[in-house]
Amino acid sequence: MKTAFKVLLILVVAIILIISIVKGHDKANEMKCTDVELVVEDSLSLGLINKSQVNAIIREKNIKLVGVPISELKLSGVEDTLCASPYIDTVKSTLTASGKIELTVIPQIPTLHIFADNGQEYYIDRRGNAMPIGKITGNLVIATGKISKKFAKAHLAPMARYIQDNKFWRSQIQQIEVVSPTDVRLHTRISDHVVLLGEPTHIQDKLWRLKVFYKKGLKETGWNKYKTINVEYDNIVIGSRK
Repeated sequence: MKTAFKVLLILVVAIILIISIVKGHDKANEMKCTDVELVVEDSLSLGLINKSQVNAIIREKNIKLVGVPISELKLSGVEDTLCASPYIDTVKSTLTASGKIELTVIPQIPTLHIFADNGQEYYIDRRGNAMPIGKITGNLVIATGKISKKFAKAHLAPMARYIQDNKFWRSQIQQIEVVSPTDVRLHTRISDHVVLLGEPTHIQDKLWRLKVFYKKGLKETGWNKYKTINVEYDNIVIGSRK
């Protein structure tokens, strides 16, 4: 008898749990989206896309969120729609227990503003892909000269990423000038000398030698003594005086 009673009790408890889960599930399906919290993570403060522009896309695409039943929300579709913008890299959406949707937008980060001598003007992103021109509020290195999109992706993109990720060079370098595929030059913000890189290879080593020259050489002679500073060749820096 005791065994039968225990089995009956277990069955009753199991049934109560199942009913509770079903009711809870039904209640969750009845819940509606209460609010949307939008965050745009612009770590470099370039301002290429902001909250008001993201909200404009949501309105333009007639995306309804607040007041929509949770069971009818298709957040993956919202993410895909926003990511169709050339200025948005990824979107992460989270639904909280209270019914609020948290949308985190990570902008597409341009690394260079290209002004090619063939008349083309565009940005390239961190992968080297072309981006349409937009309104940027922060500083962005420009690149001029004989630049094809293939050359920009293969050679300028890695250099631009290194410059952008390095606080010192991000504040120093203003322009990349491409005279030819084997003659690339840098123009800085703080002096009128030209840095001769040669081929756009071994950039980290070349800029390391240039930085050492800045700290040890120009500290003694002054920033405006040289017309060109050549870091093209291994293990040497050559300064040509004005």
